[in-house]
Amino acid sequence: MRRRFALALALATVLAPACGRAADPVLEQATDLYGAVMWMESGAPGMVLVVVRGDASLVRGYGETERGNHHEPDGDTLLRLNSITKVFTTEVLASLAAEGKVSLTDTLQRFAGDKKVPAYGKEPITLLELATYTAALPREIGSVPDGTNPRAWPTKEFRWAWLSKYTLSWAPGTDASYSNIGFDLLADALEAAAGQPYPDLLRTRVTGPLGMKDTGFAPTSEQCSRLMMGTGLGGPATCVDTHATEGSGGLYSTGNDMLRWLRHNLADTDGALLLSHAMYWPRQALSTAIGFDEGAAPMAGLGLGWVITAADETHPLLLTKSGGGAGFMSYIAFAPGRHVGVFVDVNRVDFGMFKGLAEGANGLIAMLATR
Repeated sequence: MRRRFALALALATVLAPACGRAADPVLEQATDLYGAVMWMESGAPGMVLVVVRGDASLVRGYGETERGNHHEPDGDTLLRLNSITKVFTTEVLASLAAEGKVSLTDTLQRFAGDKKVPAYGKEPITLLELATYTAALPREIGSVPDGTNPRAWPTKEFRWAWLSKYTLSWAPGTDASYSNIGFDLLADALEAAAGQPYPDLLRTRVTGPLGMKDTGFAPTSEQCSRLMMGTGLGGPATCVDTHATEGSGGLYSTGNDMLRWLRHNLADTDGALLLSHAMYWPRQALSTAIGFDEGAAPMAGLGLGWVITAADETHPLLLTKSGGGAGFMSYIAFAPGRHVGVFVDVNRVDFGMFKGLAEGANGLIAMLATR
């Protein structure tokens, strides 16, 4: 650890990009240190890093948008959020719940029309269980067909046909098991509840008011020209419409847009965010917790989509979410009440390096939020 920080300090002046300079010299110096380490150790061609500390912020790009093209990413570079998409979905859920349009305890069956939703005996799947990974659903529902963009499958028709035949192996609300399909079903339910296409819901309730003009599921050709090229496990994925996975992993965004959303989560105290950030499942209340400890710290509890890590001697309590696939790995974390948060996205899929990337982000937050 000491050796890599010493290396970063030696190289920080050379490697630190000029974009997104902050008025806060503490934020600059901390980011120079951790940003250089995170990018070098990721092995990714490129990285975008967003850091917020109080009123100050930085959006930094490192490396190249595609290996060998000598084009440094910046705040307008288009990125894949992958599973960070899930906490946008739960903010839409929380927004509808805060207005009384849905209840967290509503059953999925209520919004399924004539489609069959499985139950475990008399225990149905609720929206809360979908949003907290406790709906007793699997991570995936099968392999992506050859030649198909991994963020454009399964289709809505396919997942509902699959669900009607699925048998729950345990009662919802007893065990936590990471599930992608659960969040796509949740987005479908929100669409039915509001009588509005889900992308329109997201735009009118979250991204539109925040001015997140590059965050969505169907990028234009101009936006696609700004997409970083993914590498690593799974290979790159073409820049296509990703409505099929709009609840679980389909969102595109940029560093500038994620800065707006991170500030929103740190500063706003409206009813929707209070619902979204609350802990619904302490780890000790669950029989098992499968798929939540691959990051920098063990899961201590689950919010609506958020994975909560406990405070320790040097790190504050954090709300976190990670994403991986289609050539990208991403991570977002913030310290509620401390006004410090980080978002990082690299164009390389390597689950072995991800823990170090998340540790770097959490360490940067700990450095900037010591009180």
